[in-house]
Amino acid sequence: MQEHHGEPTPEQKQILADIVALGAHIAHVPEGDEWPEHSYTAGLTTTFGHPELILFGLEAEAAEALLDALIDEIDEGKRFAAGSEHEGLLRHYPVRMHAVPAELVERVLPRAHWASGGVATALQVVWPDKQGRWPWQDDVREGFAELQPVLDRLRDET
Repeated sequence: MQEHHGEPTPEQKQILADIVALGAHIAHVPEGDEWPEHSYTAGLTTTFGHPELILFGLEAEAAEALLDALIDEIDEGKRFAAGSEHEGLLRHYPVRMHAVPAELVERVLPRAHWASGGVATALQVVWPDKQGRWPWQDDVREGFAELQPVLDRLRDET
């Protein structure tokens, strides 16, 4: 665990307690001005030396179940990497892992950034729509693409 300066807030104390007890804390963020609803881990970096995980567009309960399953796999020694695809994590759907650009980690995963002492890296868990189309494909529904922004592709749009 990284050393933190100053007295942690009650929220920060809870994050640290979750990391110690469970290996990671899961943060849920409601839709805001900049990002749709998303959930992410804090603590995978310090507990397992693994990138943090973030996903967009799932309600908190579903997101927590998926992140818990991924944390269990990481705890059992599995490692996920950018560009990899995995079956069996979401029923009937593969997921792909995408690197979160370093400049977005602090902005989009602030608890993970704080808990790691500023050294966290992250992977985004991305899934296709019911027709098997990924958010970046031209023929995907517009609402689906907006629900699940793919962070490593945002640079291409600017």
